Amino acid sequence: MKNMPVSALLGCLLLAGASPVAYAACEVQGGKIQAAMTTNASTMDAILSTTNASRQVAIYLFESLVTYDDNYQVIPQLAEKWVRSDDGLTYTFTLRDGIKFHNGKTMTADDVTASIQRFLKISPGAGRFKNLQSVETVDPKTVKFTLKADFPFLSNLAIPSPTVAIYPSEIVAKYGDKEVTGADIIGTGPYKLNRWQPDVSISMTKFTDYITDPRFKGPTGFGGARTACADEVNFLPVPEEAARVAGLQTGDFDFAEAISITAVPQLEGDKAVKVEIVKPRWAILLELDHKDPWIAKKPFRKALEAAVNPEQILQAASFGRKDYYRVQPSIFFPEQKQWYSQAGAQTYNAPNADAVKKLLAEAGYNGEPIVFITNQNYSWMFKASQALAAQWQKAGINVKLELMDWPSQIKRAQEKADWAINQTGWSPRLDPFQTLSSLQCGTVSAFGYCNQEMEGALSKVNSGLADDQRKKAWEDVQRIVWDDLPIIRIGDYFEPEGTRATLKGYVPFYVTPRFWDVSQTKK
Repeated sequence: MKNMPVSALLGCLLLAGASPVAYAACEVQGGKIQAAMTTNASTMDAILSTTNASRQVAIYLFESLVTYDDNYQVIPQLAEKWVRSDDGLTYTFTLRDGIKFHNGKTMTADDVTASIQRFLKISPGAGRFKNLQSVETVDPKTVKFTLKADFPFLSNLAIPSPTVAIYPSEIVAKYGDKEVTGADIIGTGPYKLNRWQPDVSISMTKFTDYITDPRFKGPTGFGGARTACADEVNFLPVPEEAARVAGLQTGDFDFAEAISITAVPQLEGDKAVKVEIVKPRWAILLELDHKDPWIAKKPFRKALEAAVNPEQILQAASFGRKDYYRVQPSIFFPEQKQWYSQAGAQTYNAPNADAVKKLLAEAGYNGEPIVFITNQNYSWMFKASQALAAQWQKAGINVKLELMDWPSQIKRAQEKADWAINQTGWSPRLDPFQTLSSLQCGTVSAFGYCNQEMEGALSKVNSGLADDQRKKAWEDVQRIVWDDLPIIRIGDYFEPEGTRATLKGYVPFYVTPRFWDVSQTKK
């Protein structure tokens, strides 16, 4: 995007020839969609949480200046256009006309400026804008951003975790640093918050004054021409997997997130239900505590890798069903064409017992216990952990599997140094700079890892270089990952989700169900 023309109408250029909402967005209007979710959001204030549960709701209620499309490319949302200065240090956004908030007020540049300034002050995502110097209102339709140094500003602005949500300026003034709550949860999205009962339900109703973006032929990614077909969308936390499946079959739920693979044959025999695979969904991945004396030794890390047969691990996690896994080494999924790469993957999926013995001897390892922490909340993680532990033990590595619930595992990984291997999963990253928190010296999730060659490559990834130069730097990062093993990637795991056949137009995407442009045909 660095070499865009002065008037960087990225979205408009992408959509040249698009006619205003020419396709039929809704088969029918009205009705209610009941969605059974694995967990519930901790807040309705979109900028305060990085959790998936909060993101799943925020994208209905709020919008940003830019967002991501189906191909993981940045597209305009509330922005009509933007201009990037030649030195890359200034972005000037022009806003779309006539955008309404849920309280009926028309959005202006002051709302954008106030919302961005609040985000920079209190959001856990503020760190990704450390090189943003200022944001200011130029006129009612124009906002200017000034950067201290060039960096992937548009990608950062579009990341939905947490989303850079635009609130009315009076709501920002009213709450300041505090959490926005209740009837003041006001955005510009196609649905507005009706009611939130923590641990019970989140109820959203159609925003009748929503202006569908005429620059797009239909919805794409988190944006595009979104149309609210159903009058009401309800997210219901249903943590028990069996309850989600049962409710889907009885018709109590129209959608069930993260259903068990073992339930799929049963559901596939039910004509009232449709099962789809969310792809991409998770990367099965191991985080390593580099403060552990064995993990700190590269030959030991290489022995861990050489003892692993990824396909067998993925088969264990997916009950052997090939539709639900993929053996591939890239940190970005093949669907994410801009960043997908095979760089450095020569050692991936190359189990070698002789090499393991040689590497363990080089590390001076003599069967000392290696603590491997995991959980059962995510059944695929647990099954992967069991298979990994078995492979390592067979190779002569004395792995001790310790089981706990997911919140306890996260807390232990971040706060204690009594473990060596942490079983986890990564959702799709939207830009390489999102890996900095796991690969950069001194970051919490790097767990003591520090490599100066990696630092150099990461600094280029998080710079204002042209996309092709950032891609080259990212390939260097991935090459170092496979050579030095700050983490160990096992492969891709895909998750089934189910919908009632009466729900028309639903298309799985990323880790967020999208119910705009989806019709409820149930009578």
